[in-house]
Amino acid sequence: MACRFVRRRASAWLVASLILSGSTAGLAHAQDVSSGSPIAMSYAADAPPAADAAPPAQPAAPAPATAQSGAAASAAAESGAGCATCGSGGDGCDCCKLDCPAQDVKRLFADNCWLKCHDVTVQGFAEAGISARDGRRSPDGFNGPDGFNDRDGEIQLNQFYTTIQKALKDNECCWDWGYTVDVLYGTDYRFPLSRGLDARDSGTPKWHSDVRRFYGLALPQAYVEFGTSKLSYKVGHFYTLLGNEVVPAIGNTFYSHTYTFLYAIPFTHTGANATWKPNDQLTLVGGVNDGWDNFNDVNENVSFTSEAIFSAKDKHTTLTFANQIGNEPTGFGDFKNRYTQSIVLAHDWNDRMSYVIENADGWQSDGANRGTDTATWYGIDSYVTYKLNCCWTSALRFEWFRDNNGTRVAPPGDFQGGNVDSPPGFVGNFYDVTAGLQYKPTANIQIRPEIRYDWFQGRDLLGGAPYHNATNSHQWISSCDVIWQY
Repeated sequence: MACRFVRRRASAWLVASLILSGSTAGLAHAQDVSSGSPIAMSYAADAPPAADAAPPAQPAAPAPATAQSGAAASAAAESGAGCATCGSGGDGCDCCKLDCPAQDVKRLFADNCWLKCHDVTVQGFAEAGISARDGRRSPDGFNGPDGFNDRDGEIQLNQFYTTIQKALKDNECCWDWGYTVDVLYGTDYRFPLSRGLDARDSGTPKWHSDVRRFYGLALPQAYVEFGTSKLSYKVGHFYTLLGNEVVPAIGNTFYSHTYTFLYAIPFTHTGANATWKPNDQLTLVGGVNDGWDNFNDVNENVSFTSEAIFSAKDKHTTLTFANQIGNEPTGFGDFKNRYTQSIVLAHDWNDRMSYVIENADGWQSDGANRGTDTATWYGIDSYVTYKLNCCWTSALRFEWFRDNNGTRVAPPGDFQGGNVDSPPGFVGNFYDVTAGLQYKPTANIQIRPEIRYDWFQGRDLLGGAPYHNATNSHQWISSCDVIWQY
């Protein structure tokens, strides 16, 4: 009862915050290279694609998070010409309007005749970065349970990411077909692995290229689509509908990730989804799959997923609700019902500032206390971004995540063996605050420095702590990555 009371208080706090902040909502947030974070850093002229769409077929329609935006422009173009005379009435004038010239990402294969004739695009990006933690380097070299930028003091080629796609035509009447294949090489391959495809049934990776298994290959998406722009079907292997942050680096505001993204929700599914768009304001998705990060049906049960996206007519406010339910491993040798959901709301305050808040909740039957109690986890994270000018954007993120039974947040390096379930882990509250900048000298390049502070209040079931090789309950991490699109 105490767990349910805490979760209800968290949900009530979320609703109250949204009312006070003007009912904030944003773009849809399925984990797709084209859906990404709702805090879109693209220029005002950019048109973000639908939430569950695959990477844009044309480079002029970039993904909604920071990656697909244009390049540098003069600071003199930052303000609207008539701001001094604007009134506060309904004249539609934005006195802080940022007027940046639209620039396209230069694609290596954009002029390939064969690809054009077959309506196929080949595009992607490379991301590399480094993170430095306060204090001495721990013997295992891990930045605690933080993920993706999890290696301390090592330059990481996080992602060399390629998408091959034949997108569905934007037509409401005539049916079309298409496909998407995503290939990821780098240190981040360890996270979206699927048992039976690029990982063994134990969760260990199959296609690694070094003895430490830090570098390897993953196939996070490979699916076919058919239908129209109003009703379409997706069959194959694809990213989950849940959450705000995504696997592809170009879809996120920060280099580092939240605990919610890493531990509260799945990365991928294998199955079938149907998407229906009855109007411009509503999108409904429903489907069946093999569960969390599975290619083979290891639990011999069908899982279900759904999503509802509501977008305001002015396109500045969006609410997204998604969930997943089905039998999953408990960590005690059996499979029991696991449910998780995410609610993401975001709002563009004006041409420069955006705000996002996310709530995630989950529980698993018989997942705690040696299989005799229900395991629960929940949290809230929020983002604020402000475009300083056409080249620079500042961002701030705060997160609280509660692992109520020590079953979700993994000890350092747990993803080496697959993060199916992590008992015994850390029972308590995880907090992190991240401040960062995004610099885009050209349309193809962005640089993201950040500083992050993590702290933990609770206990480790193994008797240690989450950070500094199990010796400390808090840490500072300074990081920076560079993304180049091709």
